[in-house]
Amino acid sequence: MSTRGRYEDVSTLLYLAPIVVPIIYALVLWVQSGISLVLPSPVYLTVTRDPILFSGVSLAVMLGVIIEVNGTEPAARSAKLATLGSTLQSLAIASLVIVLIGALYANGFTDITGAATDFIIGRYGIVFPAALVLLSYLMTVQFKLPGVTRRQILAAIALLLVPASLYEIGKRQTALGIGTAFVLLVIGLALYLIPEKKSPTPSPKKG
Repeated sequence: MSTRGRYEDVSTLLYLAPIVVPIIYALVLWVQSGISLVLPSPVYLTVTRDPILFSGVSLAVMLGVIIEVNGTEPAARSAKLATLGSTLQSLAIASLVIVLIGALYANGFTDITGAATDFIIGRYGIVFPAALVLLSYLMTVQFKLPGVTRRQILAAIALLLVPASLYEIGKRQTALGIGTAFVLLVIGLALYLIPEKKSPTPSPKKG
């Protein structure tokens, strides 16, 4: 196997860490608390609120990016960064979907309010995908500035402010903190997912 192939294999394993490691951690906690048909909500919150886990998987992704870029020829690194930017955004979406499914499962797929509350309180389940999206833009902005819109930057900032509002506002007034976090979450997702309407191009005047 070539050195480049080994770099790609190692980086792929590191990219899988944010998906695999939290699932294994949750399974271990679930077994320790007693297996049940529904994932216990405390297990979900323990995983999604663990700062060590968040730091570890974040470092794994960044290390994977560094290894893959360093294993690429200098002339091809700009194209590689563009590809990695797409990879990180795909990973962010996959991570967010898994966190959402976990919140629903922890509430029996019936208590939507409880699932939404757990999803918001489990702060790193929101911060991690937002950080990946932001990192992907920072990686590509140096050579593809038009690809980064003001809406996308604002979306990333809004999502990153969700846990801050839970902490700073929630510790003073829980309901207000959760409400503010939910509004920021909706704004961030709307800015990121809803395409911006393009202004119509004025037709040339006839002479």
